[in-house]
Amino acid sequence: MIYDFNSIEEKWLRKWKEEKAFEPRMDGEKFLITVPWPYCNGALHIGHGRTYTIGDIVARYKRMKGLNVLYPMGFHISGTPILAFSKKIENGDAQTINLYKSYLELYGDDPSKVSEFAIPDNIASYFSERIINDFTNMGFSIDWTRKFTSGEPIYNKFVEWQFSILKEKNLIKRGDYPILYSAEEGNPVGEDDILEGDTDKVSITQFTGVFFYFGNDILLASTVRPETLDGVTNIFMNPEIQYCRIRMRGQTFIVSRRGYEKLKYQRDAEFISDVDVNDYIYKMAREPLYSREIPIFPGKFVDPEIGTGVDYSVPAHSIWDHVGLMEISEKPEYIQVIEMENQRLDMEEIRKKFGISGLKDREKLVEATKYVYEQEFYHGKILKGRFKGRVVKDVKDLIIEDLIQMGIAIPVYETSRKAETREGNPVIVAVIKNQWFIDYSLEEWKEKVRKLIGRMDLKPDNLKNQFLQTVDWIKERPCARKRGLGTKLPMDTDWVIESLSDSTIYTVVYTIMPFLRRMRYEEIDNDLFDYIFFGSGDISRKSEATRNEANEARKEFLYWYPVDLRHTSYPHISNHLTFYLFNHVAIFPENEWPVGISTGGMVISEGQKMSKSKGNVYPLLTVKRKYGADLFRMYLASNADVWYDVDWRTSEVENYSKKLERFYSLLDEARSTTSEPDERDMWIVSRMIDRIEKSSRNYDSMRIREATIDLFFNALNDVRDLENFAGKERALRAVRKFAKEWALSLSPVIPFMSEEIYSMYGGDGFASLQRYPSMTNNFRDHEYEWEFIESIVEDFRSITKVSNMKPSRMIIGTAEEWKWKLLDESKSMDLKTLIKEATPEHRDFLLLLMKKKDIAPIVRNEEEVITKYKDDLSRYLNVEIVLSKEGAHTKKALPGRPAIRLE
Repeated sequence: MIYDFNSIEEKWLRKWKEEKAFEPRMDGEKFLITVPWPYCNGALHIGHGRTYTIGDIVARYKRMKGLNVLYPMGFHISGTPILAFSKKIENGDAQTINLYKSYLELYGDDPSKVSEFAIPDNIASYFSERIINDFTNMGFSIDWTRKFTSGEPIYNKFVEWQFSILKEKNLIKRGDYPILYSAEEGNPVGEDDILEGDTDKVSITQFTGVFFYFGNDILLASTVRPETLDGVTNIFMNPEIQYCRIRMRGQTFIVSRRGYEKLKYQRDAEFISDVDVNDYIYKMAREPLYSREIPIFPGKFVDPEIGTGVDYSVPAHSIWDHVGLMEISEKPEYIQVIEMENQRLDMEEIRKKFGISGLKDREKLVEATKYVYEQEFYHGKILKGRFKGRVVKDVKDLIIEDLIQMGIAIPVYETSRKAETREGNPVIVAVIKNQWFIDYSLEEWKEKVRKLIGRMDLKPDNLKNQFLQTVDWIKERPCARKRGLGTKLPMDTDWVIESLSDSTIYTVVYTIMPFLRRMRYEEIDNDLFDYIFFGSGDISRKSEATRNEANEARKEFLYWYPVDLRHTSYPHISNHLTFYLFNHVAIFPENEWPVGISTGGMVISEGQKMSKSKGNVYPLLTVKRKYGADLFRMYLASNADVWYDVDWRTSEVENYSKKLERFYSLLDEARSTTSEPDERDMWIVSRMIDRIEKSSRNYDSMRIREATIDLFFNALNDVRDLENFAGKERALRAVRKFAKEWALSLSPVIPFMSEEIYSMYGGDGFASLQRYPSMTNNFRDHEYEWEFIESIVEDFRSITKVSNMKPSRMIIGTAEEWKWKLLDESKSMDLKTLIKEATPEHRDFLLLLMKKKDIAPIVRNEEEVITKYKDDLSRYLNVEIVLSKEGAHTKKALPGRPAIRLE
């Protein structure tokens, strides 16, 4: 029977909606699962779909285990991405217009309506509605009655309340701090504003700009290893880039033009003039510690985009400097300032180890640099100065402080990688005056977060350490900017709260949004939220209707909160998830802190990172139309473990389609059988019962791939084996015995097909709302018998393969009774004692038992079992089966391992 996924999926979507199947009310033990809300600036693709699919599989499984599950969803529209696209459309940017026309065409709308997207709100509202349809069509069991966006006035009120509390607790402050910034856009930028910023993070790297004196000027040399300054031998300047003279702090500095473009946003840097680099190369400069004269050499490897374009050279501790000097001088000077405890890092040996022949081997140089840095940072000790004998990692920050206090260095900030905003402008680091920050550096706050992490259910196992490392290094984070969609900062309305800071505790709003919508907007204020969440706010002056709704909202909050599981992809660990923990700790009492977090991998496509230019980006809607939701869900669930990346390959997807067709056809055919299963085939019932039970444990541990492979692929293989061995009719009769339970066990993964099969077999209600199946296994002996028969088949095939025989008869001899008796005695008596008292023949067998620890027969009545399956074996192997205790070959028979002779 051909499975028409479109009509079947539409049928069950309609029924679920009519019955409000996934709109829970307060009743019984609850389970609140949340997944980060999608950003509404375009059509979602298969990469987005994986995270929400895993969340839905967990939600559906927990529902089937008897929990009252709430899986809510909202929409993120804050920040600048929507503004950026809207502005480009308004300005007639062809690339952006064509992109949004393609979105309109995808959803069957008129492409000429793209001009309407020049209004930002139109982008947000259009895609939020389309995402609802996409998610619904994928079978996500979401309660849409609780949806909201981060741009709604009601939600703005909530965020204002949150930030008022943070301010009261002195967790928000103002200051001059380095932040990621777009000079062209005149705005700080966060992960959501940066192109691919959510998957390829951009952070701030602090360089130390060290002063080297050249006449009346200072060469500002930037480094990430100021602990090596004592070992400087020379300076490198790139003869192919433009340098300039600038004024800072009343002094004149020489830097690259690109360096100046960045420094002017970090401190008061004034451009004076361009300079000729040849006026410096092969001249001498004074290093700042001992006033030693050191040469300035040309270095084309100095990257003008990084730091100041001036590098100081420490060839004893830098592979770049070592190789660079080799191309200039045969005998460069080496001054060692760091020593290793158990090894010596000789740069020439490092060069050979990494196969570096020259500066052209950039990848190898980068790899070797990382190796040297990590070794010396964690294991290297300072050789001189006040930090002599100290490990670098323990004193590096102190060394930087010393150099700055001595007036011979300044901090210089750089992005961790080259990056652009979504508007196509470069991202730099700027020091903004009077910027608003959330101060995540506070140790008292961090300690509470560590306490929370210590008690949480975190998956995978390494997640705890990743969180703790993030908590250790996290510092102040800018929380507002001058433009963007979202909520105004309540203490300074010239600023708008940035998109990651306004979405840290929004999960709590899911619990109360239906009640907030029924209140008068004017009555929603901080007192109301204090009452709902803490029971402390004064709502006595509010209308009776609002007071009643507030009481119901408080009950709902107390019932549903905290979040039992937050699931998202691993790139969010260092930002969103960590902010999520910090803000819950800051705002709510301990009993409302998050319970669990799980992170999953990403999706690549056809073996590569998804990119429109590569043509390997597939919108969710396209996949749904072509393959159906169940196939998409099955592929994502079984292709890789939750924690690892999935590779979407179209050729493999087609194979999955055939497997699903096979599954559906099999169960459809099985329901037409009327006879009871053959006793010989009940092994498959036993195995299915075990698979269902084992998969329940795997679902519990989020080992979804293992559960899916076992329940679907391995179970189908069982049916194939039975069909090949006993014939299709007998296989169908056996499958009918557990068809309904099989469908139910797969309902979390393939809900539409499971509903259809469950209904075909007369199931009441929805498969999605049934209890996960549990069956008593009364057929284990049949499974043991089958495994015994399988072992005979394997032995037969091994012999025929080695001998290249085509036998017509298989003579099977089982072990003599005395071997069984000795085997039994060996389990309760000392083998050595038995051997001493045994006859020569018995002794040989006992010695074999000592040697072969795996003699553990699973059936006792071997002759009886072989006789039972004799006809099936004969037909399956196409040989005559003869049971015989005569002949020399039977002497080799062991319990559990009959002897076989082929003729």
